[in-house]
Parts: sequence; C-alpha cells; structure tokens
Amino acid sequence: MKILIAIGGREYSKPTLDLGMKIANSFKSSTTIAYVGKKISQFSEKDVSVVHQNLDERELYRPGIRTLEWAYDFLISKEYIQEKVANKFDDYLLVDEENSRMKVLLKGQQSDKIDLIMRTGEIIEQLKNEVETNNHDITIIGGGGNTGIHQKLIQFIDSSVFVVKNYSVKKKYKILLPVNDSKGSDMAIETAINFAKSYKLNVEIVSVPEGNKTIDEVENILKKTKEKFSKNRIRTSTKLIDGTPVNSIIDYAKDNSIIILGVSPKNSIMKYFFGSKPLSIAQKCNCPVLITK
Repeated sequence: MKILIAIGGREYSKPTLDLGMKIANSFKSSTTIAYVGKKISQFSEKDVSVVHQNLDERELYRPGIRTLEWAYDFLISKEYIQEKVANKFDDYLLVDEENSRMKVLLKGQQSDKIDLIMRTGEIIEQLKNEVETNNHDITIIGGGGNTGIHQKLIQFIDSSVFVVKNYSVKKKYKILLPVNDSKGSDMAIETAINFAKSYKLNVEIVSVPEGNKTIDEVENILKKTKEKFSKNRIRTSTKLIDGTPVNSIIDYAKDNSIIILGVSPKNSIMKYFFGSKPLSIAQKCNCPVLITK
C-alpha cells in the first residue's frame, strides 16, 4: 500500500500527520508527505540551481521548506525516522524533479519508506498529479480549512480519501460502517476489515432503508456484512436506523467514530452525482471519514 499525506499549516496538519503515520506504520506502507505551495515566478526559477546544499537559501524561492522541516522534526520525535547520525534538516538536499515536484533527500536514514516532497501550483491539480504519477492508494488530508477543497479532492483524485476531522490521540475510536447492496459498499467493507484487523477496532455496521427496500432486505444486508467480519474474528454490532441516509448517519455518528464509506463510479461526472451522499457526510460530520474507491 502507498499512502500520501497532504500537509499545510502546522496547526491543522499535526493531527493529519499523526493519524496518517499511524495508519502507514500499521500497514507497513510506503509514505509520501507532501506540501503544495504557490508556483514561483519564471525569474526566480531560472536563478535557482537544480540542487541547493543550504535549505535556508532555498526557502527564499520555495515557501514551505520550514513546513517540511516541521514534518521532519515530528517524524524524528515519534521515531518514524531513526537517524544513524545526528543530522539537522538543513543538512539535506532538495532536488528538483519533473512536473513541479521537489524531494528532500534523507540520506543516512534507517527508514527508506518515507519521502518528504514539495509541489508548486494549484493544490487540487498537484495532488491529483502526485496520486496518478506515483499510484497512491490513500490520500490523507486535514479536516480544517476550505471544505470545497475536500469535495474536489474526493471527486477528482483517483485514490481513496481520508478526511481527518477532530482527531484526538486521547479518544478510543471505533469504525462506523454504513452499508447497502452497492459495489461501493463492498469496497468499504473490505477496507473496514483491513482497518479493524490492523488497529483492533470494534465495528458498528448500520444501514438506512432506501427506495423500495423492505426492512427484511436491509436486515439481510446487515446479517451478511456481519458474517464477513465474523470470519475475520472482528467484533461487530449491527443497527438499522431510520430517516434519510445522510442526516441519519451524521446524527448517529459519535465524535469517536471513524466513518468508512464507499463510492464506485470512476467518471468525474458520475462521481459528482453518485458520490453526493458520501461527499455530504464527509462535509457535515464531525469525525474522521474515509471514502474508499
């Protein structure tokens, strides 16, 4: 599995980086931590050499260097990176790669599964390019700031998207898994099984009757879903809840829930319409949400 963690302001990014690295560590995933900044001018571009030894000098041209330094210090403090020698962040090289991408060369590290990168340009376009170029499976983003960005990322990025909202290391989380008989729901079930096994989390499976579905049909969906978890020795509970899917799930979710939802359409226009319920839940809820694709 390959994970992309998008960071921005330090205040909002700490929970995102913390939870993202816990997920990556649990799945033993290759992890890219990315900061997207404004594109520099052509005048500055031609005056900057391909590699700078001094990152303080590069900061004049690449705003965001200090955010990467903060992320590096966080990784060191949590022992995700273990140094063989005591190096300062400024000792490393920042190398320009293609397509507005720069990478910090963390030489001499014991960890070879973590990359620190910076991209310049429009955030949606750059994260989309990063996912497509490097085949990331999950993109993890913060829950604060512009909710319009969350919506566009979920719609147009070809990876699962984890929106980290109101995450706290002090809370004991459980998975809230809304299900129906769709292909998207099948993907969410598979993801929830993997997360529950890796984190030893309890799972609450819920369903809301929609359209012409009878109570018996919905209860059968809950029963079959529970059986899949039982085969993996995962503790679950089930509940049928009334109302409209979006509002009922939002009202039912607790602040210690991690909601896992699935969408299946790949076309962007199809995503907009068929993914509207997961999008609405991700925007309105007050807990972390993982949209699987």
